[in-house]
Amino acid sequence: MLIGVEKRFIFVANTKSASTSIEHLLMPYSEVIHGGNARRKHSALRKVLGEYRFLFAQPEFAPETFFRFGVMREPIDWMGSWFRYRKGKGRKVQLPREMSFAEYWAETVSKAGDPRKTRRPNQHDIFVDRSGAPIVDVIIPHHRLDAYLGEICELLGIPFELAEKNVSALKAPKTQFIPEELLPEMRAFFERDYALWDQLETLNAAGMEKLRRRVLTS
Repeated sequence: MLIGVEKRFIFVANTKSASTSIEHLLMPYSEVIHGGNARRKHSALRKVLGEYRFLFAQPEFAPETFFRFGVMREPIDWMGSWFRYRKGKGRKVQLPREMSFAEYWAETVSKAGDPRKTRRPNQHDIFVDRSGAPIVDVIIPHHRLDAYLGEICELLGIPFELAEKNVSALKAPKTQFIPEELLPEMRAFFERDYALWDQLETLNAAGMEKLRRRVLTS
């Protein structure tokens, strides 16, 4: 997560959503770099607002004075991206070469049902408050990243050139390797992610208009 105090933005770093490339672009304009390891880098916004309360408690630096944004993948595509990434060579947690996506999915569901092993994988948690309401202005759909980020950078006064970093080494088109019979189960599993995903058009229209007005009145 990055906080640009002078430029007045907060970038919420989601997993498997070009966050490394975006951080490379925004880091020179960020006074606060909330990183060090993957867990800190991908912290939920509500937790970071609490951690930096000394900043955000000041009226002139209240959270709503910052443009808060991140990127989200279509949920099934996101899970497919994790599979492709972990099938690539040289990963810390590398999947067996012969493992199918169906086997990977079954393992994911099994672990999600055991709180001793891992938390339930999702994307929505980093963007919402404890009630589940979004606390960001814009969540860019991953497939529209260039268009959104280009305008956001222009409005923030940041030169836009997105370098592709941390890309999965296993080249595979989207989700064609995911068995169709798994799709209903996956949509149910990611119900809360889809609830947020379905809000993005409305959320983003309001958030981008807010940023445009801020620039016009500054």
